[in-house]
Amino acid sequence: MEDCLVYFFTGFLDAGKTSVIGEWASSDSFRGRKIVILSTEDGDVEYDDIKFPEQPVIISKETDEISRDLMFAIESEHKPDVLFIEWNGSVSPGKFFDEIDVPERWALAAAVVVIDATTYSEYYRNMQTFFADYYRYCDTAIFNRVDPEVNNIPKLRGSVKSVNPGVNLTFLDKDDNLIDIGNYLPYDLTKEVCEISPDDFGLFWTDALDNAARYNGKMVKLTGQAAIFRELKGKAFALQRQAYTCCAADMGQINLLCFYDIKPGFPAGQWINVTGRIRYFEDSQNGQKIDVPCLDVKDYAVTSVPANEIIYFS
Repeated sequence: MEDCLVYFFTGFLDAGKTSVIGEWASSDSFRGRKIVILSTEDGDVEYDDIKFPEQPVIISKETDEISRDLMFAIESEHKPDVLFIEWNGSVSPGKFFDEIDVPERWALAAAVVVIDATTYSEYYRNMQTFFADYYRYCDTAIFNRVDPEVNNIPKLRGSVKSVNPGVNLTFLDKDDNLIDIGNYLPYDLTKEVCEISPDDFGLFWTDALDNAARYNGKMVKLTGQAAIFRELKGKAFALQRQAYTCCAADMGQINLLCFYDIKPGFPAGQWINVTGRIRYFEDSQNGQKIDVPCLDVKDYAVTSVPANEIIYFS
């Protein structure tokens, strides 16, 4: 028997999980396949309101009813080809992924967090550790109801990427049209040398992780602290910035690898402006292969400490 593809969805109440699941389950990709939807939350939209090409099996449970026995009962009774799980966003995804055994043929196809951009700023400010949990367990984040005139799209991206750089992001406007973040960058990559302000270092880093084609070969000017690591053997240094990811206890560090022949008198530990050309190398993070930006340094100059030494993504 073929694998049962499992799609796990989480996010706060009324974020739009049911609508997204309904849209995915109604796509041509799953036509003719037996679909089961396991829902642990009731929102404004109900599955009875959705017109599916082929009616899926709908199972409603509370999160505390989700167990190994239930998973194996679903497998035995329904033998699904595709399983969508709508997880109550007030319960950590870890409750499912770390504690619940599932049948061997069930294969996780995607773990998705759905986020309502209209309420995100307030929710994120008050519940950052909750969102950090979403991002650590999920491989995809969908921001819906985005208004580019109101929502700072680069900061939305940064708040996710600072926790888990490997997350795939999608931004949808109120009409479910795809939004390209490249249209909303606060710096101009078409310039001969693109100057990126110290406050935009985090945005540059998170966007460059996702968009090698946009940045590869570009000349940029960046600001950070110079750090020398013994293992780089004098052939490179790191341009460092401290980043506040989700809470005071979760301070992270961004290290942009800068290739340069280190000579005596190099200002290690000092703040510098670095100009160089971006290229990429392949690395592995959280079990995923990612293209990581680095810099071939043209020149550098010592500079003053920026007004904001720490990068914030909220």
